[in-house]
Amino acid sequence: MEANVILAKCASNNKLFGIRVEKRNNDWLRTWAFPIDEERAMHEGFDKTEISGSLDPAPGYPGCPYCKNVFLLKCTCGKMICCELKSNDENKDFSVSCGWCGAVTEDIEYSDVVSVESGEY
Repeated sequence: MEANVILAKCASNNKLFGIRVEKRNNDWLRTWAFPIDEERAMHEGFDKTEISGSLDPAPGYPGCPYCKNVFLLKCTCGKMICCELKSNDENKDFSVSCGWCGAVTEDIEYSDVVSVESGEY
């Protein structure tokens, strides 16, 4: 089994966390998430991990270890952040601030969050 760890930051508190991903049927599944400090993440080389393909949550994936959100968004800076859908209305827009670069991505639609989970990380 092929497995890797990618890094993300919590949109609620900007804390770093790792996401363990497993390759299954040429796609990646998020299986576990854990808090990690930057020094340890860099020492382990997690900052250099690159994967491509879908990045769906596996059954039982716990989400962000800080806020429990399971949704991810790839910022324009190329880094991953967790994000919270603030409404059950799938047509409502919302915004999120990147814990890596500080950019605010506005007018995000539910469909953008779901589709952005595919691609290179």
